[in-house]
Amino acid sequence: MRSLKLRVTMLCLATVVTLGLSHTAAQACEKIIAGANVYGEYDCRYLASCAGWCYYNCTCTNLFPGYACDDVLVEAGFILSDSPKCIN
Repeated sequence: MRSLKLRVTMLCLATVVTLGLSHTAAQACEKIIAGANVYGEYDCRYLASCAGWCYYNCTCTNLFPGYACDDVLVEAGFILSDSPKCIN
């Protein structure tokens, strides 16, 4: 019985450590995100992270006529915002 309790305890501890490490890895920000969509091409460089969010400085090229860089970034899945106070 004692051996079973030790095994269960070790299994629980291993589970907690694994979940903790995977949570940390999942929050890592990519340093460079580049790509293209129907509105143009974008190149985003890591700026900072704050409160669990990753912030990037992005530039756009080869824009489709009538569209702006914001259109390219929204289409790519970025959420546009001002710099948070913790970056300033």
